[in-house]
Amino acid sequence: MTQMRVQRKGLDFNKVADEIGIDIKRLKEGTMVQMAGVIAANSPVDSGYYVKNHEVALRSGSFKSNAIRPPDAERNSRGGNVSAASARQEGFNLMVEEIKQLDLASENFVFRNRMAYAGLIEAGETGDKTGSPPVYASAAREAPRIIQEVAQKIASRNR
Repeated sequence: MTQMRVQRKGLDFNKVADEIGIDIKRLKEGTMVQMAGVIAANSPVDSGYYVKNHEVALRSGSFKSNAIRPPDAERNSRGGNVSAASARQEGFNLMVEEIKQLDLASENFVFRNRMAYAGLIEAGETGDKTGSPPVYASAAREAPRIIQEVAQKIASRNR
């Protein structure tokens, strides 16, 4: 199971929104959309199943990774040649649609992947061997920068 909570210690959406005088819901949505972009961009693409199985949801206590790639799925990414060329964009679009459905008044959002081997990909034991960083860890590291960037963009549009 691989899951990343959006609300991080030391990162307070309310504080950032108050300091800049912007709407908290726009800040949350913009931040999650940009994080989805990082997740999609760093996801290994083999058959396309992994990148299309990211979820954005409200945090719940019960989540199990139980999706598996069908054994007959085409896998042509050997040597960096992606078999599902649009898979990253499709995965990103799916996450954005889920973000639009969320109750942004909540504080507990998660990005997670339903694929049973997601933990192995995050640990670097399988998946992209070309040097891409761990999918969720890289998004978590980027979160402070993303929040500030989104806040500044929203504030500049409000002027």
